[in-house]
Amino acid sequence: MDFYAYQAEARRRTRYFVLAFMLAVAFVTLALDTVAFTLFSARDAGQPQGPFAYAVQHPGSAVFFSLLIIGVIGLASLYKSFELRGGGAVVARSLGGVRIDAGTTDLKLKRLRNIIEEMALASGVPVPEIFVLEHEGAINAFAAGHTPANAAVTVTQGALDHLDRDELQGVIGHEFSHVLNGDMRLNVELMGWVFGLFVITLIGRTILQFTPRGRDRNSAGAFIAFAVAMIVLGYLGLLAGRILQAAVSRQRERLADASSVQFTRNPQGLKGALVKIAALSEGSYLTAPHTESVAHMLFAPGLARAFATHPPLLERIRKLDPHFDPQEIKRVAAQGVRESDPPQEVETHAQMQPGSSLAGSPLVRPLAAASGLGAASGFTAATPVSAVPATARSISAQVGQVESIHIAHAQELRVRLADGLREFADVPGKARSLVLALLLARDAEVRASQERLLTGSLAPVELAAVQQAAAIARTLDPMLRLPAVLQIFPALRRLPLADRQALLKLVADLLNAEQQVDIFEFCLAKLLTSLLTDQMEARAPHGNVTLKDAVQSIHVLFAIMARAGATDDREARTAYETGMQAVLSIPCPPYVSYPDWPRRLDAALPELEALQPFAKQAVVAGLVSTIASDGRLTVEEAELLRTTCALLHCPLPPLLGG
Repeated sequence: MDFYAYQAEARRRTRYFVLAFMLAVAFVTLALDTVAFTLFSARDAGQPQGPFAYAVQHPGSAVFFSLLIIGVIGLASLYKSFELRGGGAVVARSLGGVRIDAGTTDLKLKRLRNIIEEMALASGVPVPEIFVLEHEGAINAFAAGHTPANAAVTVTQGALDHLDRDELQGVIGHEFSHVLNGDMRLNVELMGWVFGLFVITLIGRTILQFTPRGRDRNSAGAFIAFAVAMIVLGYLGLLAGRILQAAVSRQRERLADASSVQFTRNPQGLKGALVKIAALSEGSYLTAPHTESVAHMLFAPGLARAFATHPPLLERIRKLDPHFDPQEIKRVAAQGVRESDPPQEVETHAQMQPGSSLAGSPLVRPLAAASGLGAASGFTAATPVSAVPATARSISAQVGQVESIHIAHAQELRVRLADGLREFADVPGKARSLVLALLLARDAEVRASQERLLTGSLAPVELAAVQQAAAIARTLDPMLRLPAVLQIFPALRRLPLADRQALLKLVADLLNAEQQVDIFEFCLAKLLTSLLTDQMEARAPHGNVTLKDAVQSIHVLFAIMARAGATDDREARTAYETGMQAVLSIPCPPYVSYPDWPRRLDAALPELEALQPFAKQAVVAGLVSTIASDGRLTVEEAELLRTTCALLHCPLPPLLGG
């Protein structure tokens, strides 16, 4: 599945659904106008004169009433959308979800965390918050949120009890497709829109409940008639919203199944989960009272409804296995869907040494050979983390595309990070301490200046926590620093809003304390700022800026990338021109080495974030061409590339060692 094409199509589809929502609002408004104006005319003239005649005679009242209806629907939609800006955790808790901490000792929950953390590391996005619906015996799951920065993945207890690791990984791979491809955003927006239409019914119910049944029967009858009309029309609006949700969901569920197989290279895992749903007495149906509102974002149907949100189970299974025999479902049902065996991978992984070298591990060496990495690619090792695929297009095409090779790599990466980071991944204050510790300079004079700044900004206990975290930060491999931030981000997002804003200011102050900021420090600060801003503001991931509109910003980015991996200006100029010519068909600005590169890049990135999806594809491919021009991949280039991709909302899987 082409990530950029999917993003472009998603933007077009969103515009269509906005139009459909506006048409639904117009229909409800006109219908209520018709009922209300008929009742008003009957009250004024003693007999109905028709809604049009009333509107002509009382244009001010007619316009006011119409705007009132539109305003009520709009404000209700905005209210619900604002409520959902808290991210996927809000949706999970609305169904009774319980958050799972990183330090859980329950083996089934630990297995779930391991799978989700591995998938996040493999795809280059922050670890989502994890919830379990403890009272749901059915097998189901969903991902919710506006962006990966405020995403949450929720699974039912039935999924934990009945699925083995491969099957659970298939389900989580399906949900991560929704995280990476932006399906969650539209799903959550649809929840807000549908609520706006449904609020008309809620108001009608309230009017019906409190309408006095006294002597003035005519007046009471008018109120009752109007309330009934609101209830009926509200339900019609809700029906239109459900049709929209179903139209969005069915095709995306098919694509998510395909992505899950691509991620895991194991169609049997996803197939096994679907077969168990078909065989289990509870199936995938949930008992939570708000299931209807999230039905379009579930892994499998959450309840019976007229407009199906998912393709039939048998159709999905046969897509995975064309030769599937439906009798297998009956055999599994007859045997009973047993609880899955106790997880074993926790004990197996715990025996590995967290400090072992990734580059020389027996896991990564065959992975590098299998994916065409190494000497045949035309790259040589600048560091133990070099060796990337031969063409810029091949790396650019990896955006949003997780492969089994990345998941296998992430499994070892998670083990290396686990012991040192577990305490930071659960406690927001400790996560903040580690971020600040990672930004402390090695130069003694600069570090002393930074520590004075921290002393004036933090309480003594918080300052001691930063100093303690600094010991961990110094031991992290350079290529593990940014993944570490993604691992602890769930704890950072739980900081109060004022603390998150204060953290961003403190990060900026620490960087300003240095005369010379290095690539990692800049990347960490920008990544953290982007993630926290996305988490708080739920910004749209793409804009309408074209390559031609952003030439100067592209020039700044490519000049800085070229210099980051070059040994001299001549080599940097060659790398810059190679990348720019791959992106732009117009004459490129000449190469310039910028001593004040952090300030210039900081100013350029917001415009690049607003690029169209296909323009971002060209930029990413051009950046890889710049890196590839000298046949080396340095740590600085890798960090800057992955951070830039993250800021452009184009998540890039890890560049594997060889």
